[in-house]
Order: sequence, then structure tokens, then C-alpha cells
Amino acid sequence: MHSSPLNSQNLVIVISGPSGGGKSTVAQVLCENDDTLRLSISATTRKARPDEIDGENYHFLTKFEFEENIKNNYFIEWAKYREHYYGTPKSEIDVSRKEGKDTVLEIDVNGALQIKKQHLTPANSILIFLIPSTYDILEKRLRGRNTESEDELKNRLEIAKTELQLIAQYDYCVVNPEDDVEQAVYQIRNIISAERLRINPEQTTTFLQNFGLPI
Repeated sequence: MHSSPLNSQNLVIVISGPSGGGKSTVAQVLCENDDTLRLSISATTRKARPDEIDGENYHFLTKFEFEENIKNNYFIEWAKYREHYYGTPKSEIDVSRKEGKDTVLEIDVNGALQIKKQHLTPANSILIFLIPSTYDILEKRLRGRNTESEDELKNRLEIAKTELQLIAQYDYCVVNPEDDVEQAVYQIRNIISAERLRINPEQTTTFLQNFGLPI
């Protein structure tokens, strides 16, 4: 990974927003086309589907294991949806660091705001709010999944309205067009490039010393 002498190292790029915004697709395409990025693997207590692999799609844990990990402060963020837990292990950032890569997290709004409250030394988190261009497109995407009842869908849409009101808590907003994932990916890559060049005050002392300049 190329970087300046003063830039922030080990970025944690959080791609978040309402369900139906296209987070999963954008995060996957972003990481597939950039070998300096690594997509974080979440942990969950739900059962693995037939085509899912432990440690590749998710870290599959028992409820007891997950709750013990919560007690031991193992997660950067976690939440419970219905009867299952989901969370991001802190070790995922360590794995990326060892590989010399920045970490991409694809998580919900609640998880993103949990991360914002933390100081992920030596990592630096960037919160990106991903939204469709219109509310109608958001609803269309959710209906297109065909995975929820009408009542569940209406609940999702009400939650989405609440989440949209939290946009000011984020660092950036990226619009994900209906038929142009690459446009959203392009914008996020530009954000990452700029953040990699952001001056890190903690690095300035070493920089000045290397140039024989007063601190």
C-alpha cells in the first residue's frame, strides 16, 4: 500500500445505511477490484446455509460463545436481530493490518454509530452513508428480495426512515444509483484515496525529527 509519511494508517472503512441501499454489493465489488482492501467477516449465531463456509462467509458461533465474547469485549460492534446475534470481531482489523490492507466493514447504522464512539487506535474509522437516489428505489429493492412478509417490509421501511435521519453522524454520503454500482464504488475509492493522504498528527513528530526540524 502506497502512503505518505504523515498519513493515517490502517483505515477502517465503514459502509453503512438503510437496508436496500446496496451495501453488500458495493462492498463486495469494491474489495474484489482493490487488493489493498479486505472485507471484514462478521460473526453470527444463526445457522450456516448450505452454501456458506465458516470463516469465509461468517464466523459461526453458538449463542454461549457469542455472549462470552461480548463479556470479553471481543467485538467492535454487535447487535441482536430477532433471535440471533451479529457482530464484528476486533480481530478482523488485526488480520487486515497484518496483510498490509485497510478494512472494509459492511454493517447497519446501529453498528456504524457504535464504531464512531470508539477510538480504534491505531486504526482510523471512516463512516460512509450509502443511499439509493430515491426512497422509491429503496422500497423497490427491498420488495425485490421477496424474503419478507408485507408487515416485515413495512417495518423495514419505517426503520429506514429513522436511519436516514442519522445521516449527519457520518463523514461522507454516497448515492448508489439504481443500475450503476461502479459509480458508487468509484466515489468510495476516491474517498479512500483522500483519507490515505490525510495528515495524522501522531506522525508529525517523527516526520519532523527525520528532517532534523524542531518539534
